[in-house]
Amino acid sequence: MKVAGMRKERTITLHADGALLREGALFNTEIQKMQSTFRFPRGVFHYKTHEEADRHMMDCVVDSMVAVQKIRYG
Repeated sequence: MKVAGMRKERTITLHADGALLREGALFNTEIQKMQSTFRFPRGVFHYKTHEEADRHMMDCVVDSMVAVQKIRYG
């Protein structure tokens, strides 16, 4: 079996824990930041091949990464 990542799965507890709540809030904040910086054009796209669709998706991801780097580092 292939395992990706190092995150440990949390068990469900009966008592509230402030540290876990904080961790969840930070995770949510980071996900929201990521969504606002990912620039994928809206609309319906029709592709002739899967390769063309993959190329378009990769171009959008690269454009998003460049935009984030420009925001962070000027």
